[in-house]
Amino acid sequence: MSIEELEREIDNAIDNEDFEKASKLLKKREEMLKSMKEIPKELADEIIERDKKRMEKIKNMMSEIVEIVKKSDAFKKSLESYQKAHNNIYGKSWGKG
Repeated sequence: MSIEELEREIDNAIDNEDFEKASKLLKKREEMLKSMKEIPKELADEIIERDKKRMEKIKNMMSEIVEIVKKSDAFKKSLESYQKAHNNIYGKSWGKG
């Protein structure tokens, strides 16, 4: 597998949110680069630029996850509040006949 093919695989793994696979591919890329006698400057610059874009994409994904968790927590608190109000009004536990 060439560096270019590996780079595409890394992007595909990130796009599919398969971070375990992406990590393994990045490790494989590291090993490939270390085995090269000399890394052409153009290749190094391309890899650095792609990695910057990948980091930004992952940061955005993480921000989305944080927002989902916040919304889930807010929903959970609202549901618990409603459950307490229900129990206070009806004198019985939620979901019990």
